[in-house]
Amino acid sequence: MELRKFGCITVIPGRQESRYPYCTSLFIDDERKAVIDPGSDEELLRDIASRSRIDAVICTHYHEDHTAFNRLFDDVPLWVHEAEEMCYRFYSTLLHCYGVDDGPFTGEWRDFLVGEFHYRERSPARTFRDGEVLDFGRTKARVIHTPGHTFGHCALHFPDEGVLFLADLDLTPFGPWYGDRVSDIDATIASVERLLKIPADVYITSHEAGIIEGDITGPAERYLAVIDQREKKLLEFLEEEPRTLDEIVNRRIIYGKERLPLFFFDMGERGMMAKHLVRLIREGSVRERDGRFSLR
Repeated sequence: MELRKFGCITVIPGRQESRYPYCTSLFIDDERKAVIDPGSDEELLRDIASRSRIDAVICTHYHEDHTAFNRLFDDVPLWVHEAEEMCYRFYSTLLHCYGVDDGPFTGEWRDFLVGEFHYRERSPARTFRDGEVLDFGRTKARVIHTPGHTFGHCALHFPDEGVLFLADLDLTPFGPWYGDRVSDIDATIASVERLLKIPADVYITSHEAGIIEGDITGPAERYLAVIDQREKKLLEFLEEEPRTLDEIVNRRIIYGKERLPLFFFDMGERGMMAKHLVRLIREGSVRERDGRFSLR
């Protein structure tokens, strides 16, 4: 596997072309060494952990595919955005932010997050906030708080290398994901628009594309257009007759078909469709009466 380098930054592709349940990781090999989003490739990350003194593990947000191999760095200081600190400290807070703490599948979620993705409660050694500069020596990264995907999601700008790590605002054809309780559609749009104003030569995404060189305006516009496409399909479904949220979920507007495990994919489908409904009600296009949604 060929690893691309930009200065002291090594891009570590995730397995399966960085598709979920893997993601792209970064390794900063400088005076202070750091691994960013350890969810890429266990073998490569284990090798880094064995031959390098790692000074920090940095997570752009709390999602399981970005933290799956944090366990390889148990003794390394963990750095996270201040808004999400409690998601790492307490499993109950993590479940609340996902929005799955009060449903019928808490056992399945524990097997999934703790069993498959090795979640462990731990106390971050450092929190950071928007605009803060993380200093690794020659390499410096500015934190760009980009909420919407999660409420503490961050991108990282490496100005001297001309690199912008977009993390999970990943510009994939699937479009943005905003299914957690703490996710937000309008914040997602604003975050992508903010990133477009930051000058960079190289853009690194957490999934699929990986490294994009040159202008990302077109990919970003297509990425955000998926939001409108989903909303259009929802309105067309409501035009036929009033629908319950369960009926909307079963329409599979987000994923196109039923996917397994249901407890996981239905959570995303329900969370995103519910946010579209709230948005459309706020805009005056949709109304809710007795648990059924219809066009105004």
